[in-house]
Amino acid sequence: MTAPAPPTELARLLEDAAGQVRSILTATYPTPANRSYLHPVLGVLASGPRVANTLGDQIDVLIERPLESPAELLTLASLASALGWFTESLSTLIHDVDTICTQAGLPVTEPEREAAPLTTTHLGLSTVELDSVRAASTICDLSPTRYAEALASALRTGARMDTECTEIADGLLEDAVQVAGSSGLPAGEGTDSLPRLVRTLLARTGAGR
Repeated sequence: MTAPAPPTELARLLEDAAGQVRSILTATYPTPANRSYLHPVLGVLASGPRVANTLGDQIDVLIERPLESPAELLTLASLASALGWFTESLSTLIHDVDTICTQAGLPVTEPEREAAPLTTTHLGLSTVELDSVRAASTICDLSPTRYAEALASALRTGARMDTECTEIADGLLEDAVQVAGSSGLPAGEGTDSLPRLVRTLLARTGAGR
């Protein structure tokens, strides 16, 4: 019979997974000048599949051996929840980026919509930001208004991904602390007995109510 994995080894697995997810927050990717409105999301888009594959590999390492202790079950549940949540977020990101590209590539629409000039009050831009948008939009062959809207969409999408990755990483780290204490699954009944990341995911979907 294979001995259960040591709590320190399991905690380290969760900590490594948290580090992988958190690396998304600083991921970068060379942005072509004519696609500068995608800069807020290209790093995440390029690194996302690698992070998802790493999480999957960590799960594979864990399930190569029989899971015999509550701590091992907690670790597997936490990693599986992290992978599912991250994959869902990455899928949403890809859809959003596709929408932004379509938005930026649309032909000129009604003249009255395109004729309205981009001012310092439009989308909350300062004078310096307005000048930057105008210069960048010229390189991208877009109107300043369309460029600003595409960039704003990319910023919102990137911010959402950052928030979700932070939540996933924080959950993994909290579960790592639980595992390191070798106390196994949290005490309690129902969802209270589940790992923190699992409970957070259930709360997001409403399934834990």
